[in-house]
Amino acid sequence: MTPRLITFDTYGTLIDWDSALRSYIGKLFAAKGVKRDVRRFHENWYYRHALPAVAGPFQLYRPLLEKTMALALSEVGIAAEPKELSALGDVMADAAPFADAVSVLSVLKQHVPLATISNSQQDIIEISARKLGDPFTFIFTGEIVEAYKPHPALFELVLDRAGVQPHEVVHVAQSQYVDLPRSVSMGIPTVWINRQQQQLDPHTPAPTTELPDLHGLPSLLNYPHGNGSQL
Repeated sequence: MTPRLITFDTYGTLIDWDSALRSYIGKLFAAKGVKRDVRRFHENWYYRHALPAVAGPFQLYRPLLEKTMALALSEVGIAAEPKELSALGDVMADAAPFADAVSVLSVLKQHVPLATISNSQQDIIEISARKLGDPFTFIFTGEIVEAYKPHPALFELVLDRAGVQPHEVVHVAQSQYVDLPRSVSMGIPTVWINRQQQQLDPHTPAPTTELPDLHGLPSLLNYPHGNGSQL
């Protein structure tokens, strides 16, 4: 198929937010003289606090980051200063693109409109979009609809604004927890960018196809950038 719109998740798919956050946590631990496994702490924060928070009552993403990180830190006996927590949104905004993101987006935007629908905040993602070369026709975050993926509101909004049907879109995302459960169930052809080489959870609906990174995406969609199978 040739999609009329490609939608992207941003953080974890296009922007290396996990590495940026782990780096910040590592510096925070070092400043406090804490010896703790940063990767394990990060996973605990994400699965025990961040994921439940995005599924709960709506709050802006900066306060969500602050509250969930404060809880995760308090569980291991670490007290954080307000300024250390309020910096988390800026850490997200300052995170760098993955090495493949800018070049692939540059190819794709020559052929089809691109959009990002993100569990973040408008002032954060506007900075990230500039780092990515401003490739998006549509930029929507949970702040606009007051709901976070996997709630359908962001998907419904971008379909409505772009004037397309689910089957005319391709959604590209890394998260099998907030993206795949919604895009697949809505009938949107979905490419899972499995950067972390995860096993698909048995409760997560299977994507249309899986790639280890973005390099093969233009070929998959049959755009000039190498040869490949059409999605």
